[in-house]
Amino acid sequence: MTPQLQTNLPLSPRRSFRHRLLPLLLIAALAGQYLLWSAVIPPVVAPRSSQPDSGLAGLKPGFTPTVQWLLSMGRPEPFIPRRPEPPAPRPETPVQPRARVAIIIDDLGFVQEATEAFWELEIPLTFAVLPWGRYSEPHAREAIRRKQEVILHLPLEPLDPQTDPGPGVLRTDFTPEQLRRQIRANLAAVPGITGVNNHMGSKGTQDRRLMQILMAELKKAGLFFVDSRTIHTSVAATVAREYGVPTAVRDVFLDGSGLETFPVQIDLLIEKALAQGAAIGIAHTRPGVAAALKEAIPRFEAAGIELVHVSVLVK
Repeated sequence: MTPQLQTNLPLSPRRSFRHRLLPLLLIAALAGQYLLWSAVIPPVVAPRSSQPDSGLAGLKPGFTPTVQWLLSMGRPEPFIPRRPEPPAPRPETPVQPRARVAIIIDDLGFVQEATEAFWELEIPLTFAVLPWGRYSEPHAREAIRRKQEVILHLPLEPLDPQTDPGPGVLRTDFTPEQLRRQIRANLAAVPGITGVNNHMGSKGTQDRRLMQILMAELKKAGLFFVDSRTIHTSVAATVAREYGVPTAVRDVFLDGSGLETFPVQIDLLIEKALAQGAAIGIAHTRPGVAAALKEAIPRFEAAGIELVHVSVLVK
């Protein structure tokens, strides 16, 4: 009997190795061909865009692409949600003051250092300037330059004949023409005034005739009048209203009894302002008054009081 040929003979070890190596050689050949074409064929230059390119843009000169880098080119950029914009802050509603206070500084014109100590106070103040003083004009101009208010501190006759109110005084025995002439000269002696208050005048403010002539002149000049109220029987504010002159009345003298009682008088001024809605205090160009007033500023703020020029309070 003739033996049959066996067709499924096992491969030799050399042929088995070559058979397994063939796929790897094919992959290596394809990768080498890809890199060769990438190096030989110049890249197509795309038109520039205003948007940033997530591909080749921004590569350093001399960068050599790798297979891993090329394969990662097709991956989509991860989606990063935008952080929501914070809401715009609402505009703050200004706090309404509980009351308003005006402070008048009397007796400018004859004292230098005590007056100039007030310049550093960054609060609204009304400076009452005496006429015909050595510093009357320069201090009035400096106060205006500092955005402060200036009024004429008008000398009026006091009850005590031994007390001298200073130059420019109006006396009850003057004729109407003498009064008008002196009033007009006093008004012209201080630059930039918006109103008038009285210096002394415990006798003059009780004289209706004198007050009528004064208010007629102030009405013509478009000025207001603040009664310093050096005596409780003053008719100045009453006559001012009769003539249509805007007016107000002093509530508290802040330094009338010296610096020792200044804090007490500040408390009284605040109390009156809160009770009435507004109040007027008067201090003077005396040593130490500016410093005492500076120390009192936080107390007005704590009480919710707005400091204003006296022209805001006249009616």
